[in-house]
Order: sequence, then C-alpha cells, then structure tokens
Amino acid sequence: MAKIVIDYSKCVGDRDKICVEICPVSVFRNGKSKKPAIVNEENCILCRTCQVNCPGQAIKILT
Repeated sequence: MAKIVIDYSKCVGDRDKICVEICPVSVFRNGKSKKPAIVNEENCILCRTCQVNCPGQAIKILT
C-alpha cells in the first residue's frame, strides 16, 4: 500500500487543486483549509499522476 505525503508548505492547493481533479481513483478531496486532503489513500494505484502534475512539487508517494 502506498503512503501519500503532502508538504503543505509547498502546496499551492488554495490556487490549484490539480491533484483533486486528476486522480483517477479519488484519493484527494477539497479540504477544509482550502488545500487538498487525502481521503482515500487505500485506493491509490501508484500511477503517480498527482506527484508528476503537482505545480508545487508537494506530493510524494512512498512505497
């Protein structure tokens, strides 16, 4: 199972939530703090689409 880590100091999710939009298995959702929240980590299929497309390079997928 993957471990997904968001470095919120690098996250520009208040302006761009590409991870919420691009994830094919809905791992992320809009969070209360205007930044994305990890809600379905167990659904991650390790495609790394979120990590590659994150404009702030804030997402890391650990295997």
